[in-house]
Amino acid sequence: MKNIYFLFIGILIFFSCSKNKETNSDFIDKTLDLVIKYSNGQSIEYPDLYDKPVYNIADDKDEKLKLAERLKSRGFKIINWERGNNPPSGPRIVVLTLEKENCKCKVTKIYYSTISDSVYLTTEKINCIKMKN
Repeated sequence: MKNIYFLFIGILIFFSCSKNKETNSDFIDKTLDLVIKYSNGQSIEYPDLYDKPVYNIADDKDEKLKLAERLKSRGFKIINWERGNNPPSGPRIVVLTLEKENCKCKVTKIYYSTISDSVYLTTEKINCIKMKN
């Protein structure tokens, strides 16, 4: 009887945990909605946006920022592009500023150094602000 009880509980847990699993893409879209809607300048970083380390930093023409691409698909336009280190001896960064109507968003791609030469862990962060009309 005890085994049947545990089997029943196990089946319930399995099915309750397997229903309505959101994809990483759904999560990103929902958090972007919140960042845009409640834009107050606070940054949100997505540490798991890239699943593999990179072995070189892309040239400007080849650089792609995933969050910026999502904003562009929502009608945002790029108004500024920057590249550098932050702070000067810190991680390599690429910053895009995008704008739509009264909302300005800054997307930063960060290349964190690892203990191996030329191996970087990448993340992106975003912050948005409402502009006064």
